Amino acid sequence: MASLPSYQDAVSADWVRLVIPYISPNDFAALCRVNRHFWEIFAPRIWGRLLATGSDRLTGRDSEHDLDWLVGTVLGRLGRTRSETANLVRVLDTRFVRGTCSLSMANKLNASLKNAIRYLPNLNCVLIDGHEDLDPSEFLSEAGRQVQLLSMADCPLSLSTKFISSLQGLVYLDLSRISGSIRPLLQSGTLPELRILKLQGKEVDDAAVENLANCFGTRLWSLDLEDNKLTDAALYHLGTRCMCPADLRSDARYDVEGKLEFGSTSPIFETSIRIIESDWSGSFSHPNRHLADAPSYDVHDTLLQEHLLKRLDGRDRIKCDSANAVCRGLQGEDPYLPPSSFQGFQGLTHLNLSGNQISSLGAVQLLTHCRGHLQSFSCDSMLLIPSSKAIAAAWPKMAKLHGFCAAWTLRPLFSSNLRVVRLHHSIVTRIPTLEIDELSTLARLYVCENSILPRVKDAFPEAFIPDMNPRIESLTLTCIPRRSSGPLIDCLIHFLQLLAAQERAIFDISSRRGPGVLAGLRHFRLEFEPDPHGQDSYLMEDIDAQQLLNSGEAGFSFFENEAKQERPPIVLPANSIYNLLPKDSSSSLNDLDQPEGSHLDIDIWMEGKSTSIRVWIGPRDGKNPVLRHYRNLAVHHRVHDHIGPASPAQVQAGVPSTELVFHTAWCMAIMPHEIKEPSGAELEGMRDVLTELKRFRLEGRAEYLELQKRFGSRTVPPGPPHGFWLGKLEVSTQQVASRRKKQSYWR
Repeated sequence: MASLPSYQDAVSADWVRLVIPYISPNDFAALCRVNRHFWEIFAPRIWGRLLATGSDRLTGRDSEHDLDWLVGTVLGRLGRTRSETANLVRVLDTRFVRGTCSLSMANKLNASLKNAIRYLPNLNCVLIDGHEDLDPSEFLSEAGRQVQLLSMADCPLSLSTKFISSLQGLVYLDLSRISGSIRPLLQSGTLPELRILKLQGKEVDDAAVENLANCFGTRLWSLDLEDNKLTDAALYHLGTRCMCPADLRSDARYDVEGKLEFGSTSPIFETSIRIIESDWSGSFSHPNRHLADAPSYDVHDTLLQEHLLKRLDGRDRIKCDSANAVCRGLQGEDPYLPPSSFQGFQGLTHLNLSGNQISSLGAVQLLTHCRGHLQSFSCDSMLLIPSSKAIAAAWPKMAKLHGFCAAWTLRPLFSSNLRVVRLHHSIVTRIPTLEIDELSTLARLYVCENSILPRVKDAFPEAFIPDMNPRIESLTLTCIPRRSSGPLIDCLIHFLQLLAAQERAIFDISSRRGPGVLAGLRHFRLEFEPDPHGQDSYLMEDIDAQQLLNSGEAGFSFFENEAKQERPPIVLPANSIYNLLPKDSSSSLNDLDQPEGSHLDIDIWMEGKSTSIRVWIGPRDGKNPVLRHYRNLAVHHRVHDHIGPASPAQVQAGVPSTELVFHTAWCMAIMPHEIKEPSGAELEGMRDVLTELKRFRLEGRAEYLELQKRFGSRTVPPGPPHGFWLGKLEVSTQQVASRRKKQSYWR
């Protein structure tokens, strides 16, 4: 800035800019003719984004000839456009241009586009998603250095190393689902300004992530690796190399949030971490839990505030990493964030890991040791138990459990900057997703709610609630079944009631002259699975008539110590655990339970030498079925993977806080010894979750509207007695495979 504005200029708003939201875009061209001032305001809104969706040609009419129109009408006339006007074009967006063209036309299209870009010196954003006729290596061959955003998802072509190297100023790159390797990205010195990288559906594996982490380090603040081949090993590289090493965690809010106590090194975690609760923190009920952090001052801080690495106060607006949001930000159109915030870097803060082979234990390790830097985290479904040879020997091959029940990792103690979360619905409901061939979809849902859920509650006593982290503003729950026998419906309705209660608590403490207040959870999205009702039957084709008569009486077992009663062999996995006991053993499991104490001495290889450690396995005569099963897995089946300190959930379940635990065996213990196939009557009684949620919302809305009539011009307080949450509730009923298609919502 050459000079500071006068006081009058600083406090006076341009009335024209104030009324822009109320003006139709169709009138912008006429307003440009009023005077120079109007032209400076409205001309950039017409020319700033070439091929804007507001054009009549892009509203769906005659889309078959859109490419002809693009070449002949738009690109062909740029040479005759005033340079003053051409300088306004900053964005080339062809995502809404449809139609096909011949090979000769495709060559002409790229040549025409290359020639047109010569007249657009300020063009810096190119979005060509889904176009097979546009090749950026051709039309950007001479203008690559000026491009800051390139989005070309779903384009069936690959980019050369030479072209990638020419994009020296690139800030945003989306190569999702395009052909070719990511090796050109991993060359030394390539893409020095890159901050947002999206690589969905690129078959990226753990080795590629390691190379990517070594190449970019902390330069990326957003990384999208959805639908790839990643396992927990990839998370180690992301956590150690891509996240800022500075620790944002603090005990300054001990009364409200508790504090962390760091202990000695353990085999899996770098440092053992234990939560020390205050009188209020464990119940998430402190009167000040909804207050934003007060400003912190340090006499040793000499950097500008925006360059300091400190925990966000909870009200700061975080960046959005979508193409449209970054495009607006780079153009200076974001009213809250300057372009420099999108170009700066302080390590990874936005991470999408959905659609990979990541386990809940890997996600726990990542969230626990991200040092509070993650602001947006997405992992729509993860295995409760990581795959390994030891697990395969003690787990039926046909069964898988998906979910994430480590709610404590979302607390501000670990995730202080976390604002946007997308996780499996079990983070709230504690109901995992069961995959098993021997049961229909409805039967699996019933088993999860009635056989597995009680054990999950024993192993993970705490579900996520809004006040566990009131700094989270957006929560998406994925993989939600459409049918429920009751527990799932009750959990979701209870969560909506808690949202209304949080909203009321924030409303009550808000004051114009009071301290800053958190917004709380304002966006709640539910992503449902397809409705299985009518699509399949609980009667499987491979079960004979005699078995059907016994449906609901007989069951199938994963484990040997089920009652040895005479029953029809409905389903009995060939890889059942009981077949994996030592062959020379004829004793029962109880007879084999030799250790008298509650610990096992385990020899592990750590720091280059063999070390003996004591791991807690629970009391021999414990009454808790989950603890008994955990002990059985550790002693007899030698499931000794993922040794680490007891988590807060395990401490609540009865594990001493200073002990080491076999975390894999703990997760496996939630599977019951016997699963009974539900009867037809039980399955017929399952209700539509969406219908029940709609009924609850309509009842609350009716009470809210009735109160509005009584209050007249006064504001109706949120929360009780009407209990209608006023935030944004969004529901998606589309399958994951069609997530890129237009979705249907109800609100």
